[in-house]
Amino acid sequence: MSSDKMLNNTLFISMKNFPLCSILRIIGYYFIVLWIIGTILNGSVLYILVRNKKLRQSSTNVFIGGLLLADFIGICFEIPLPTFSLLSCRWIFTYTGCIFEAMIVYFAGCSNIYMLCLISIDRYRKITQPFSPQKVNIKQTYLAIVVAYLLSLFWTVMPLLGWSNYDYEGIGISCSINWTGRSFNIISYNITIFIFVYLVPITIIIVTNIKIYLSIHNRWHHSTLNFNRNRMKYQQKIERHILNTIILIIGGYLIAWTPYAIIVFIRIFIDTDRIPPIIDTLPALFAKSSLV
Repeated sequence: MSSDKMLNNTLFISMKNFPLCSILRIIGYYFIVLWIIGTILNGSVLYILVRNKKLRQSSTNVFIGGLLLADFIGICFEIPLPTFSLLSCRWIFTYTGCIFEAMIVYFAGCSNIYMLCLISIDRYRKITQPFSPQKVNIKQTYLAIVVAYLLSLFWTVMPLLGWSNYDYEGIGISCSINWTGRSFNIISYNITIFIFVYLVPITIIIVTNIKIYLSIHNRWHHSTLNFNRNRMKYQQKIERHILNTIILIIGGYLIAWTPYAIIVFIRIFIDTDRIPPIIDTLPALFAKSSLV
């Protein structure tokens, strides 16, 4: 066992006396509520999508189903571990449990950002290419989901194969990728995933949604005939409703994960000693709540 893990274990033993233990327990109860609500909501929508073949004819709905599936996996298998640890004010599932928890939340997080990216691309294609064959889109949709899952699995498995590693984070109440190491092995992995799991997908999401908005705006101003204008008004209303819904989903993800991404950025490029352990922990827990 490394000195870092020994230090973490010592920290865990003393967590009962940690001044913020009562706050951690409150967060634990909050996670229980999220666990129940998230399981019911995500499970219900997934069941509806599976049972209703007509809904699965829309590539957007299929992508949303892929997003919900990743969330459902995270809620069922990841949320319980930090929840019970928060209530106990210490990590209670050994280092093996730490690796398991980190892998599940990491896989779900990677899958989410890639699914949101695919949803944005899908909406962009539908707005700019409204007459493309739907059957081709559906086939491409399932293939894209599989690729997104495999890519997420690739980033998740790499630390097990020696490229970086999983470790306790913050005050030791949850686990993640080792962001604090200063070896080339760890830094190279962290920079790589910061680019390909956050910056690139976020850029694609922002650019495509801006183009969607501009496309809808331009269509509205180029309609001249009353009949076409009335018809387009109805179509624009539907498209804007879908766009607003997707923006809310993306916005919720960004609000949940951006504080954590900022902390990670500071860990990688600036100075890890400047971040107090509790400040290191809260954004991670908040990000994990986005699975609901």
